[in-house]
Amino acid sequence: MLSNRPVQHLAATAATVAALAASLKACDSNEPTEKPTTEAVSSNLCGAQLSTGARKALLYVLGSKEFTTSESTTALGKTARALVSGYQEKGPDDSATAEEYELCTAYGPAADFGVELSFYLSKTVPAPTPLLPKFTQYEMGELALSRPLNAFLYMKCSSGSFSSDGDSVLIRGELTNLLAVKSHDDTLREQNMNVLHAVSLAMAKELGCKGDAGLPARFSARSSVQPPPGRTPSLAPPRTLPW
Repeated sequence: MLSNRPVQHLAATAATVAALAASLKACDSNEPTEKPTTEAVSSNLCGAQLSTGARKALLYVLGSKEFTTSESTTALGKTARALVSGYQEKGPDDSATAEEYELCTAYGPAADFGVELSFYLSKTVPAPTPLLPKFTQYEMGELALSRPLNAFLYMKCSSGSFSSDGDSVLIRGELTNLLAVKSHDDTLREQNMNVLHAVSLAMAKELGCKGDAGLPARFSARSSVQPPPGRTPSLAPPRTLPW
């Protein structure tokens, strides 16, 4: 159960929040992120083929009618191979300095900031705690949390890609929406998770994860928490994971 290691989980969560705070602070500086270099092909987001719903979600998040990306359609395969190499060479890491396996950034035309998508190799699934009072928890994977600024999706991948024994590897997908730093649009919670689900599912398929790492074929907006109108949502209590 998640409650077996509360101190470790709290530390991991605090480290994640601290890292996110640092990245969000950076976006307020006068140094914009790199400009997009590659046009997105149709509904292909750096190798992840988006459904109509996921594409609409991405465009909503970007506030645009089209998008460009910082990487080509080969990015998904490259990131998948980097995850495998990272697991074999270093293993999982929950520290604040854990290696980031960046997929790409999606931009609206001529935008300086966009939506960043990355993956990490994790050791444990953090328990939802009062440290994360502004997230909504969704029912998919091992743990899925979203708010306007960012979203996380933990999935457990059993695949021969990682070892001949088909090791079960915990992977965290992460979306950082730098466009929402000053936004109060709660619809972004669902839209962020929709995009992250699409990219995480594509990664699960690329890695050959058994049963697509438990991710549904289609995004569902069903959440573990339904906040009352006009109130900050609280998280559902910790649940027992199936391992």
